[in-house]
Amino acid sequence: MIPLLKIPYKLPKRWYRHLIDLVYPRICVLCSKPIVDSEQESICSRCQMEITPTESGCLRCSAPLPTVHSILMEATAKCFYCERRKWSFRHAYCYTAYAGTAAQAARKIKQQSCESLAMELGTRVGKWLQRHEAFDSKLYDFVVPIPQHWLRRVTIRYNQAEVLAENVACELAIPIRRHWLYRTRWTDKQGTKTIVERRTGVKDSFGCKQKKEIKGAKFLIVDDIVTSGATVHEASRALRKAGAARIDVAAFARGVGAFGNRKT
Repeated sequence: MIPLLKIPYKLPKRWYRHLIDLVYPRICVLCSKPIVDSEQESICSRCQMEITPTESGCLRCSAPLPTVHSILMEATAKCFYCERRKWSFRHAYCYTAYAGTAAQAARKIKQQSCESLAMELGTRVGKWLQRHEAFDSKLYDFVVPIPQHWLRRVTIRYNQAEVLAENVACELAIPIRRHWLYRTRWTDKQGTKTIVERRTGVKDSFGCKQKKEIKGAKFLIVDDIVTSGATVHEASRALRKAGAARIDVAAFARGVGAFGNRKT
């Protein structure tokens, strides 16, 4: 008689991953190299290390700022982007700067095939917010993702901001409300536009449902990238018009665009 194999009562975590990798090895979506760590699904350890949190950012809009060093003190330079702006949100918390590997990741998560990467980055942003000294998850009643226009959602059926928001909300243990904020009209993609065009293009492009529930509530808006701040500003303005008591923003990356036109 052939003796039966003894299987341990508790199998190692994700033990099946090693078997699957033999047939379908995972490849990093950023550098195309094999992923060795069994805990990672879409991005290798090296690329993860290259996506680092911003050390010095504006406390209002989270724009990366240069740090001024002196013998007697260390001060942070004045934020150009907040100098002539009145944001509808109170604070923005952006995990990293839109540059290098982080910029590559931010572009990748716009593709539905890289949804798993968006999930990983959303989890990372949520954990980072928990450690952030200025952030308190108890201040918020709901997480709201930046929505797509209904026509785009029908054709694409994928929204990277919603995927990020779901994982941020899970980490922070805050309820998510996916459809309370909506697009009132079609807007072109913002990527190739100037700052002025971004602001005029998204003006009055958001509306709110469930206004009774929104009144007096505190919201954390989640988006993938904040550049000019026009999108999150208009989304916050819509929530504020509906009676929201507090609105802050969380995003994976903070871009600063071109400094060319100081009137923007």
